[in-house]
Amino acid sequence: MTGQLSDDGNFMWNGNEWVPVEQQAAPAAPMAAAEPMAAAAPMAAAAPMVVSPHSDMGMAAAPAATVMVATSGASSGGGLDFTRGFSTLKYGLAALLSSILTVILIVIVNTIIFVVAADSGEGAIFIIGMLVAVMFNILAFTQVITLVMGMGIADGLGKSGLGYMGSWKTAFTAILESIPVLLTAAIMFGVGLGMLEDSTGVAGLLLFLSGTIILLFQMGLMAFMARKVATDL
Repeated sequence: MTGQLSDDGNFMWNGNEWVPVEQQAAPAAPMAAAEPMAAAAPMAAAAPMVVSPHSDMGMAAAPAATVMVATSGASSGGGLDFTRGFSTLKYGLAALLSSILTVILIVIVNTIIFVVAADSGEGAIFIIGMLVAVMFNILAFTQVITLVMGMGIADGLGKSGLGYMGSWKTAFTAILESIPVLLTAAIMFGVGLGMLEDSTGVAGLLLFLSGTIILLFQMGLMAFMARKVATDL
């Protein structure tokens, strides 16, 4: 009888001989293998299409991406922007108003210092008063530079500026840190003047060094103030 299984279930009678059951089930294997492929088809359809850079679509997409990158790079900065030139008017107005206030303060403070020093009748107090007046004058003019410089650096960095009082604070800190330089120049100048009658060579050298220090200080003050402003912003 065809299709009869053996007692152990491992062989089947095909009408001529007993053949193993695995050989009879072999033709069904392609059907079983096709089922995972059919199940994987929806997943493949749901997956995003990846375009090869060597395909026509990849070549067509590349210029668009390049244009987007170029556009974003151009908008981030660089190039000429003629509207920025109008910011000089803003900085100039701030410098003008601050200078007016600074001159008023200088006149008031110097007048008070001079009156107090003159009423004291002592030479030492008068000299100290004049030194204080000079230091305040340097501080006041440095504040104007600090205010305007702070506005420009803040605009470039996209931050808020120091403000009027903040510029005074930064300028005062900068002058305070510069006292060793200014004091060294002042001591050399005073000693040089005192030795001018006794030793002309040494006195001249001290006066020259004092003037050189003051000159270098004035030339480097702008860079020093820019560093202080950038630190305090």
